[in-house]
Amino acid sequence: MLFPGAARIATVIELGAVGSTFDAVDERADHLTTWATLDQRAGRGRLGREWVSPAGKCLAATVLVRTKGLSEEAVGWLPLAAGLALADALDPLVADRARIKWPNDVLVEGRKVAGILCERRTTGVAVGFGVNLTLTRAELPTDAATSLTLEGADATATVLADCVLAHVVRSLGDLLPALGSEPLRAAVASQLATIGRDVRVTLPAGELRGRAVGLGPHGELQVESEGEIVDVRAGDVVHVR
Repeated sequence: MLFPGAARIATVIELGAVGSTFDAVDERADHLTTWATLDQRAGRGRLGREWVSPAGKCLAATVLVRTKGLSEEAVGWLPLAAGLALADALDPLVADRARIKWPNDVLVEGRKVAGILCERRTTGVAVGFGVNLTLTRAELPTDAATSLTLEGADATATVLADCVLAHVVRSLGDLLPALGSEPLRAAVASQLATIGRDVRVTLPAGELRGRAVGLGPHGELQVESEGEIVDVRAGDVVHVR
């Protein structure tokens, strides 16, 4: 069993080599059922981006979060709640340096170590995430990426994967009642590396440049641009160096 810790919290279906963990999701499964692997061959991220990783060195997982009884506003907070859960899981492994990049990445010192993608399903939301566990510098997909091993985590890929997965699954269950609340907004805002940074945001109507100054009540990124505060509810954000 690859994920004994996570399996004590929820049903975990261990996958071998798989295209994407999203493709394995059974919408009839119980709340917090999780599909996980260390060998994902065709992962996907936001905007159709690929998540490619060497076998045995990255965690890929999807958690089915049943959302019956939750408002649309609450459900809309799931990507940021998942980011908070994932950052909290990674923090002790990287000397408290894990931070969220709005809306769906986790960074360590500005380098991407994990990513999140949420997909709506008929019974809820499939919360997918990938974590670079033991990649060497030569194996990183880009110069802007990193791995837990490179950031000082001293354990095997299987130990790291189970530790992270157990924490995330437990946290997702704990955070559901708080979706859309001010305490959750404040907790996410406190972990956002994006706030205080100059950003470039790609929007359907064009490009926005400015400084990220806050997180709004609905999870929107607040960007100050040309003396005005613009609420960004969806967009591709780049931290400008």
